[in-house]
Amino acid sequence: MGSFDGAKTCELVGLYLLAQLQSLDLNVGLYRDEKLAVSDKNPKQIEDRKKEICKIFKNNGLNITIDANKKAVDFLDVSFNLQNECYRPFIKPNQTTNYVHKNRNHPPTIIKKHTKQHR
Repeated sequence: MGSFDGAKTCELVGLYLLAQLQSLDLNVGLYRDEKLAVSDKNPKQIEDRKKEICKIFKNNGLNITIDANKKAVDFLDVSFNLQNECYRPFIKPNQTTNYVHKNRNHPPTIIKKHTKQHR
């Protein structure tokens, strides 16, 4: 991350790792260098999956930190709660939300395309 093509490289590596994780019977999602998995397995089975994930990452020269058997998590900008089956926006402590006007910070072609779509 941080290099000119860091995001693309991260996505490519992430997809490669997702392919290797398919055999673990987990529902795994990723966004760049953030990953989230959900499973209906029992805690012992989850710990076994956790060890397998660590092994896959290690075999690829990577390290991973895993928090397992959680019922609620904050992932990117969403809080997920599996116990009450709900989600809500997540904002890090001391973080302020900045709103940007739709006509700012976009190339004119994007603004023009967006305006045509909403007529």
